[in-house]
Amino acid sequence: MFKTGQKWYREEEIAESYDESRFTGGGKVLDFREKKMLLSLVDPKDKKILDIATGTGRFAEFLSSKEGQVIGLDASREMLMQNEVESIQGDALNLPFKAKAFDITISMRFFHLLDQKKIKDFVLEVERVTKDKFVFESLHPLSLRILYQWALPQGSSLYSNSLLKKKFSDLAVIKEVNFYPKFIIPYGFYQSLPLDIGEKVNELDEKISENQKLLASTVYWELYFED
Repeated sequence: MFKTGQKWYREEEIAESYDESRFTGGGKVLDFREKKMLLSLVDPKDKKILDIATGTGRFAEFLSSKEGQVIGLDASREMLMQNEVESIQGDALNLPFKAKAFDITISMRFFHLLDQKKIKDFVLEVERVTKDKFVFESLHPLSLRILYQWALPQGSSLYSNSLLKKKFSDLAVIKEVNFYPKFIIPYGFYQSLPLDIGEKVNELDEKISENQKLLASTVYWELYFED
């Protein structure tokens, strides 16, 4: 159902140090750019938003600060203990909400933990509780991320755009699919850099990303649902 990363995110030590270990130094640049990208896809003002795999609440807090009405959901109690936004512990494949309870659903840094066999089930469950659209990101196999993918403890899966588009095309509830390749340089490299170097790397990365989309390590998706 899910990769081994589900267990990894439940470790108390990991949860307590998660944001500090990733979003200081060059990680601040990464955090800013991720949130900027999310805001380009989601207008949160006065919208009811579900954040699946909310974790420490990084994105939920950001959208709440932009006048979104955000509820987070995560399987990890340890992660939720670090979260200051209204959140509940729950299963992404069995969401504890009524039909069409939310205008928009987001799920950041989660899709890579999802088993390929469960992708359609997950999207259908998201559609059940969502009126408008689903925004998430996937990790692409033909990218620099493959250089360190083997060393990660989360058991991540890298899904090609063609594979995901095929799965989405099979679902009648989806009326429109948009995707946006970003980050030639993967997340992990930013997190290891000093802030000043991270800013320079990011500036270069954004320029390259505009012309070399096939090499992007991260792909942002918008799935619009039928009324």
